Amino acid sequence: MTTSIPIYRRIIALTLPLMFIQICQASLGLVDTLIAGQYHYKDLAAVGLASNLWSPVAILLTGIMYALVPKFSSAVGNNQWEKVSELFRLGKRNALILSVIGFMLLQTLAFLMPIFIVDPEVAGIAKNYLHAVAFAIPGLTYIVLYRFLNEGHSNMKPIAITGGLLLITNCGLNYILVGGFAGFPPLGGLGCGVATVISTYLALLCLKTLSAKTLHPLKPLMNDPIDAKSAQKLMLEGLPIGIALVLEVLALTALAFMASTLGTKVVAAHQVAINIAMVIFMIPVAISSAATIQVAHFHGKQESNNSRKTALAAMLIAAGYGSVMTLILLLFGHHLTGLFTQDQEVNNLISGLIIFIAMFQLVDALQMVAAGILRGLEEFVKPLLTVLFIYWVVIIPASYLIGVKGWLVSEPRIETIWMMLTLGLTFAAVFLGLQSYRMLNKSKEKIITQDVYQ
Repeated sequence: MTTSIPIYRRIIALTLPLMFIQICQASLGLVDTLIAGQYHYKDLAAVGLASNLWSPVAILLTGIMYALVPKFSSAVGNNQWEKVSELFRLGKRNALILSVIGFMLLQTLAFLMPIFIVDPEVAGIAKNYLHAVAFAIPGLTYIVLYRFLNEGHSNMKPIAITGGLLLITNCGLNYILVGGFAGFPPLGGLGCGVATVISTYLALLCLKTLSAKTLHPLKPLMNDPIDAKSAQKLMLEGLPIGIALVLEVLALTALAFMASTLGTKVVAAHQVAINIAMVIFMIPVAISSAATIQVAHFHGKQESNNSRKTALAAMLIAAGYGSVMTLILLLFGHHLTGLFTQDQEVNNLISGLIIFIAMFQLVDALQMVAAGILRGLEEFVKPLLTVLFIYWVVIIPASYLIGVKGWLVSEPRIETIWMMLTLGLTFAAVFLGLQSYRMLNKSKEKIITQDVYQ
């Protein structure tokens, strides 16, 4: 029986590289908005709004593929290499289909920008950005496949190296293409999209090369036929994860477009705040992914006590992180504002919103890790239903009626929208925490019942 201290150490050992990876990926949007904001605040608003549309598409595809993670982890833990090979081949098939869907969806959204955005100049920049970034979708989808294969093997080094390369190349290309350096013309917001495409395919080449060791045991089985029904089943299993993740991000997108009705400077401040929150949020995402991998590992071996210890350890780590980050943001968060824009009005708005980011750090971390525990138990539907209710039945309607229409308040304010978001995340943390607790108990009771009958 594994003791508690090694379980903590294992979660932390998995979390640290995952944290680096998640921060690198989240920083792509942050870098885009930061450099676009230095070029012009309209490019900042356009790239921010367009990112809020392409990010949900990328997250949807990632979420659908995420069903591979607990399956890879369980199969590797039980040395089922034929199963691992089958999962990888099914994943490649699904990645191809999802790449085509994602590309077409983003191109369609690009043409709709003039309908969604009132300011024609901002709409034009957002449209060009989306047309460009659509070409990154196939590369991103295959990066996800190789990443999840390595995560299932608890082999984080290739993913961490790739994440670092992706961030560095994206930063450099953004600097060159947005402002126009090294002989290139200034592309503004469009340059952010081009930079994302180039850096994505460089990262894919890197990750595929570094995954050779992980893939080596699978090569003798790579040419086995693929069962189309199994691939479809795998995609359907991942669909609730993708929908749950995308509904959460689309809720933030909806809030962003609500904020746009309050003025261009308000939406610019909102986008900066969202990007800061998303980068900070990546650490709970890493803890959640580590919990998924470890819970799935023990769940596959029917070690319910270790599953429970892993879940508790992950929740305590998340609670500690959320508490510390709240304190840091309250003390030092206001120093971040000047990094994004020199417009004083926008800076003042960002400073006010950082207080709300600090307020929901603890509950946001807990709800994310609770969802990760459920996915480790291969429970994908309950997180979806919770997100659907909390965001789309509670947060969005309340934010619109109170924050935009001004019900029950003296005037519409962006701060009211963020207040509703904080309250909604608190409810999500409570619901998902209770669900993960019940599922762990059910898993233990099921194993006890099987042992009795055996």
